[in-house]
Amino acid sequence: MASFPDSSKSDTSCIPGPLGCRYDDNLNHLEIQLVVPGIREKTFMKASNTQVYLKSDPYSLGCTVEIVKIDKKKKPPEKTVIDRRFYEVQRFPAEISDVTFKLKKDCCVLTIRKKTAQSWANQMSQYGMT
Repeated sequence: MASFPDSSKSDTSCIPGPLGCRYDDNLNHLEIQLVVPGIREKTFMKASNTQVYLKSDPYSLGCTVEIVKIDKKKKPPEKTVIDRRFYEVQRFPAEISDVTFKLKKDCCVLTIRKKTAQSWANQMSQYGMT
Protein backbone atom coordinates (compact mmCIF):
# COMPACT_ATOMS: atom_id res chain seq x y z
CA MET A 1 0.00 0.00 0.00
CA ALA A 2 1.48 3.34 -1.04
CA SER A 3 1.09 6.44 1.05
CA PHE A 4 0.03 9.83 -0.24
CA PRO A 5 2.75 11.76 -2.10
CA ASP A 6 3.57 15.32 -1.01
CA SER A 7 1.41 16.78 -3.80
CA SER A 8 -1.61 14.76 -2.60
CA LYS A 9 -1.32 16.00 0.99
CA SER A 10 -2.71 19.32 -0.15
CA ASP A 11 -6.40 20.19 -0.06
CA THR A 12 -8.32 17.27 -1.62
CA SER A 13 -11.61 19.18 -1.87
CA CYS A 14 -10.60 20.58 -5.26
CA ILE A 15 -9.84 17.12 -6.74
CA PRO A 16 -12.84 15.63 -8.59
CA GLY A 17 -14.17 12.21 -7.64
CA PRO A 18 -14.56 9.17 -9.88
CA LEU A 19 -17.25 9.23 -12.57
CA GLY A 20 -19.11 6.41 -10.83
CA CYS A 21 -18.96 3.96 -7.93
CA ARG A 22 -20.38 0.48 -7.51
CA TYR A 23 -20.48 -1.40 -4.19
CA ASP A 24 -20.51 -5.16 -3.74
CA ASP A 25 -21.00 -6.18 -0.10
CA ASN A 26 -20.00 -9.67 1.10
CA LEU A 27 -19.77 -10.91 4.69
CA ASN A 28 -15.96 -10.76 4.80
CA HIS A 29 -15.18 -7.86 2.46
CA LEU A 30 -16.60 -4.86 0.61
CA GLU A 31 -15.63 -4.28 -3.00
CA ILE A 32 -15.80 -0.72 -4.37
CA GLN A 33 -15.38 -0.16 -8.10
CA LEU A 34 -14.28 3.39 -8.98
CA VAL A 35 -14.87 4.38 -12.62
CA VAL A 36 -11.98 6.52 -13.88
CA PRO A 37 -11.64 6.71 -17.68
CA GLY A 38 -8.09 6.25 -18.89
CA ILE A 39 -6.92 3.60 -16.42
CA ARG A 40 -4.89 0.94 -18.17
CA GLU A 41 -4.29 -2.33 -16.35
CA LYS A 42 -0.87 -3.92 -16.16
CA THR A 43 -0.28 -6.62 -18.76
CA PHE A 44 2.61 -8.91 -19.59
CA MET A 45 3.79 -6.52 -22.31
CA LYS A 46 2.91 -3.09 -20.84
CA ALA A 47 3.07 -1.40 -17.48
CA SER A 48 0.05 0.32 -16.01
CA ASN A 49 -0.32 4.07 -16.47
CA THR A 50 -1.95 4.51 -13.05
CA GLN A 51 -0.71 5.15 -9.54
CA VAL A 52 -2.98 4.55 -6.55
CA TYR A 53 -2.32 6.10 -3.13
CA LEU A 54 -4.30 4.69 -0.19
CA LYS A 55 -4.62 6.16 3.27
CA SER A 56 -6.75 4.30 5.78
CA ASP A 57 -7.38 3.74 9.45
CA PRO A 58 -9.72 1.19 11.10
CA TYR A 59 -12.83 3.25 10.24
CA SER A 60 -12.08 5.44 7.18
CA LEU A 61 -10.40 5.46 3.77
CA GLY A 62 -8.91 7.98 1.36
CA CYS A 63 -7.86 6.98 -2.16
CA THR A 64 -6.13 9.11 -4.80
CA VAL A 65 -5.92 7.70 -8.35
CA GLU A 66 -3.44 9.34 -10.73
CA ILE A 67 -3.17 8.60 -14.44
CA VAL A 68 0.38 9.42 -15.51
CA LYS A 69 2.40 9.70 -18.69
CA ILE A 70 6.11 8.92 -18.52
CA ASP A 71 8.50 10.56 -21.00
CA LYS A 72 11.35 8.01 -21.24
CA LYS A 73 13.28 10.16 -23.73
CA LYS A 74 14.30 12.54 -20.94
CA LYS A 75 17.02 11.64 -18.44
CA PRO A 76 15.81 10.95 -15.76
CA PRO A 77 12.39 9.95 -17.13
CA GLU A 78 9.81 12.67 -16.54
CA LYS A 79 6.40 11.84 -15.12
CA THR A 80 3.35 14.02 -15.92
CA VAL A 81 0.01 13.59 -14.15
CA ILE A 82 -2.76 13.56 -16.79
CA ASP A 83 -5.73 13.05 -14.46
CA ARG A 84 -6.17 12.88 -10.67
CA ARG A 85 -9.29 11.60 -8.85
CA PHE A 86 -10.02 11.38 -5.12
CA TYR A 87 -12.44 9.08 -3.28
CA GLU A 88 -13.13 9.07 0.44
CA VAL A 89 -15.16 7.09 2.95
CA GLN A 90 -15.31 9.14 6.13
CA ARG A 91 -16.76 6.37 8.28
CA PHE A 92 -17.33 2.67 7.66
CA PRO A 93 -20.21 0.95 9.54
CA ALA A 94 -17.66 -1.19 11.45
CA GLU A 95 -13.92 -1.70 11.78
CA ILE A 96 -11.82 -2.72 8.75
CA SER A 97 -8.58 -4.70 8.77
CA ASP A 98 -7.02 -4.16 5.31
CA VAL A 99 -7.45 -2.33 2.00
CA THR A 100 -6.07 -3.50 -1.35
CA PHE A 101 -6.64 -2.44 -4.95
CA LYS A 102 -6.62 -3.94 -8.43
CA LEU A 103 -6.61 -2.06 -11.74
CA LYS A 104 -8.88 -2.93 -14.64
CA LYS A 105 -9.64 -1.02 -17.82
CA ASP A 106 -11.17 2.34 -16.79
CA CYS A 107 -11.71 1.02 -13.24
CA CYS A 108 -9.91 0.82 -9.89
CA VAL A 109 -11.31 -1.95 -7.66
CA LEU A 110 -10.81 -1.44 -3.91
CA THR A 111 -11.21 -4.46 -1.63
CA ILE A 112 -11.89 -3.60 1.99
CA ARG A 113 -11.47 -6.51 4.40
CA LYS A 114 -13.87 -6.40 7.36
CA LYS A 115 -12.54 -7.16 10.84
CA THR A 116 -15.75 -9.09 11.70
CA ALA A 117 -17.92 -10.92 9.20
CA GLN A 118 -21.16 -8.98 8.78
CA SER A 119 -23.29 -7.36 6.11
CA TRP A 120 -23.10 -3.59 5.71
CA ALA A 121 -25.87 -3.39 3.10
CA ASN A 122 -28.48 -2.02 5.51
CA GLN A 123 -26.23 0.74 6.89
CA MET A 124 -24.98 1.63 3.40
CA SER A 125 -28.51 2.01 2.04
CA GLN A 126 -29.60 4.16 5.02
CA TYR A 127 -26.58 6.39 5.43
CA GLY A 128 -24.66 6.00 2.18
CA MET A 129 -20.90 5.73 1.87
CA THR A 130 -19.50 9.25 2.14
